[in-house]
Amino acid sequence: MIRVGTFLRGVAAIGILSASLHVGPVSAAGNSGKDASSRRLQMPGERIRQRPQISIDAIRALSLIMRTENKEDPNYLASRRVVSNGVAKRLALNPNDLDKAWSRAPRDHQIAVLSALTQLGVRYIEGKEDSYVKMDCSGLLWFAWRTAGVDMPRQAVSQLDRRMRVDRKDAIAGDITGEGTHVQMYLGTGLAMIHAPFGGKFVKFKIMSAEQAARVVWTNPSNIATFRL
Repeated sequence: MIRVGTFLRGVAAIGILSASLHVGPVSAAGNSGKDASSRRLQMPGERIRQRPQISIDAIRALSLIMRTENKEDPNYLASRRVVSNGVAKRLALNPNDLDKAWSRAPRDHQIAVLSALTQLGVRYIEGKEDSYVKMDCSGLLWFAWRTAGVDMPRQAVSQLDRRMRVDRKDAIAGDITGEGTHVQMYLGTGLAMIHAPFGGKFVKFKIMSAEQAARVVWTNPSNIATFRL
């Protein structure tokens, strides 16, 4: 079930993040180099501007789709294509195949994918879901799907619940895949994923092996609304 409060908070947050990308440089006049550097680091949006380029592009696309119900808006599609091209280049995927996969996905799935991409490079810390700072594997998916308006369970085992499961051949961009206590987000083509790996690493991309793909389960978070109260 879509939570209106969650959705509105997500819209507000994305608006702030989008605006932060356009903060101008700070003048160093009247300050020492050290003072100027200190002040610059305190400027709103500084942490966002230090994100990987794919993340910054994802924030821009996300700010557009969050403001409209029209996932066919030309400005959004152009912005999203910048993101998918960046992901395709990073993972050596066919950019047209990836763009088509994202186009086939419903609006909430597209929002979830873009939201997850904004977290590239964020450090893995178990039990956390602090966006742009620290999060674990299920925290990443919890954040992404709650941004899309879905009341996502927080624990990995719940995100793989049998009542949400889909066949691998029916999986689309934004769906969850995993086993045990580790979950990942499917990017829609091949076996490309984004996840927060164990061991104090960072949110990053991954190409799942065929061996792992044969044993993991796949779930569609949109199905949560059919049983989660």
